[in-house]
Amino acid sequence: MKKISFIIGSFLLSLHAFAQPKISFDKESKDFGTVLWANPATAEFKVSNTGDALLVLSNVEASCACTAVEWPKNGIKPGETASIKAVFDAKALGTFYKEVEILCNASPEPIYLGMSGKVVANAEDVTSTEGFEVEMGDVRLSKDVLEFDRVSKGNDPIEEIAILNPTRAPFEPVLMHVPDYLEVTCYPERIPAGRTGRLRVKLLTDKIPNMGLTQTSVYFTRQFGDKVSNENEIPVSVILLPDFSAMSEASFLQAPKMQVSDTELTILTKGKLKGKATVLVTNTGKSELKIDRLQVLSSAVSVSIPKKNVPAGQSIRMKVTLDKTKVKKHRRLGIIMITNDPEHSEQIIDIKTD
Repeated sequence: MKKISFIIGSFLLSLHAFAQPKISFDKESKDFGTVLWANPATAEFKVSNTGDALLVLSNVEASCACTAVEWPKNGIKPGETASIKAVFDAKALGTFYKEVEILCNASPEPIYLGMSGKVVANAEDVTSTEGFEVEMGDVRLSKDVLEFDRVSKGNDPIEEIAILNPTRAPFEPVLMHVPDYLEVTCYPERIPAGRTGRLRVKLLTDKIPNMGLTQTSVYFTRQFGDKVSNENEIPVSVILLPDFSAMSEASFLQAPKMQVSDTELTILTKGKLKGKATVLVTNTGKSELKIDRLQVLSSAVSVSIPKKNVPAGQSIRMKVTLDKTKVKKHRRLGIIMITNDPEHSEQIIDIKTD
């Protein structure tokens, strides 16, 4: 009997010893064709682990500083797929070939992914709409969302929307329903046929009264007399944070520290219309934690707390309710908390459901 147990144990150990990751890609190269100067081009490579052990990418880097890379740093489980994104800045005219080098535990040698194309100066020479994925009437935009994320009061950041005018007539871009905390300029004011321009949108933080999330929409004029509709809407979101840059070291050491039990919350409704969950909010710092703003990213979520001030060493329970009838596709579910914790002045809790 002992002999049989020894054989089984040895067999299981041998299976474990031979478990290993295997890496595969949906493609190993990306040809952009021709892209417009200074309009970044993004290549996304899907990487899968077809093995039976955790795939670890120990390092991923591009062949030059002109390309920024995003990659999964926590490993890829067997049977799962993740993405490697490489963004080429397209700031040098002419043909290009760039490589992304991957070091991982599935190969003793580096693995290389390639990107190629040609950067041109004139829009009329572009054979690809890379970088201008959004159709807006007869012109194309680089994006149709404006996000000012984690902005401190007093800082006035600028977001840009690149515009490609592929038509044979000049085009004058205009944004409608612009709030007073946004300042919009266009360079040039009239975009010649076959050329590009840029809408520069500056955020004026002093004109936003409240910390936390502020949302609105502006509307892109596609032609003279255009009206407001979902088709020309550009959503705008701002997350405004307190400014702790003037805080002394002594004050920082005495500051509150917030911890939450969950930053990703799964609420299962189990066939019902509503589901509920609880998040524990703890102050592990040395002074009182103040929750200045508590907001939801969707009307499908409601939240309540017993008090907004949490003494040092104490906790409160935040009750979260999800109304599944109000959940909309492509709309993010979550909660934003703005506090006086200088290390976590913004805490986002993402919500998922069945």
